[in-house]
Amino acid sequence: MAKSVRMWFVAMTLALLPITGWAQGSYPQKPVRVIVAAAPGGGTDVVGRLIAQRLSERLAQPFVIENRGGAGGSVAAELVAHAAPDGYTLLMTNDQITVQASFVGKVTYDVLRDFTPIGIVGRTAIVLGVNPARVAANSVQELVSLVHANPGRYAFSSCGNGTPLHLAGELLNLNASIDLAHVGYRGCSPALIDAVSGQVPIFFNMLGNAIPYERSGKLRLLAVATSQRLSGAPLLPTVAEAGFGDFEAFPWYGLLGPSALPRDIVMRLNGELQAAVANADFAERLRNVYFEPISLTPEELAMTMRSDLARWGRVVRDAHVKPE
Repeated sequence: MAKSVRMWFVAMTLALLPITGWAQGSYPQKPVRVIVAAAPGGGTDVVGRLIAQRLSERLAQPFVIENRGGAGGSVAAELVAHAAPDGYTLLMTNDQITVQASFVGKVTYDVLRDFTPIGIVGRTAIVLGVNPARVAANSVQELVSLVHANPGRYAFSSCGNGTPLHLAGELLNLNASIDLAHVGYRGCSPALIDAVSGQVPIFFNMLGNAIPYERSGKLRLLAVATSQRLSGAPLLPTVAEAGFGDFEAFPWYGLLGPSALPRDIVMRLNGELQAAVANADFAERLRNVYFEPISLTPEELAMTMRSDLARWGRVVRDAHVKPE
């Protein structure tokens, strides 16, 4: 009897294997919408198109980009939060989604409950810099000393109110006990243009945006807001090295799905993202736009999102930052 039961169990297991394999291999069977939480041309859009192209090639179905900028990415996020959890509507976003959720009452969704983390393909650095003709500082320490000696005189720019760049500046204020005022712009380019002109000569911006101005001598980069130095810019120190505590603002870029997205779809997409990062050509294309290729499992991304929410929530509270 025992032998018969074992034989029956083995037979049933073998019979189910093709069905399980077919179910996992059947996704996707039609085009997939990739909702990009940004307007065309920005970092999120660029990386989203690289991912969509890769997934289209690998999974033999179109992954179609749909840009839904506005409200700091919450327009796109809300659309995906209410989408069917079938894998045919995905969100291409960055850590702006957790920054937005750090402001009480700012968004209508729960960033931890209403999304399924899938994975990321990279991070890009936020950099602190100055106009050397207007700010006599060659390091973060010198900048902090200058601001201390001239209270109320200096301000910093960011790519927008309530962005990771804005909160990076507020984190510096908290950790260094200084009073840099914030000037938020509607985009990274106008902020850098005004830094070059001297209108707001201190800035937190994206490394890739600032590099050309640094190379031309119009701006000076003081430090990156990462926990460790970047492999692509090893001579640029971190803000933390200057002695101003635990300091990290290192935006990630990746995919989320609606809540309750089936595990087999999540793992198939995550596997493709991890394979993309391991692909030398794909990784080089990311590095060419100043992204660090990095992959995370869905569980690691979930932990990262929780950590982001706690960190930025503290900055918002302690610095009394108000949303627009």
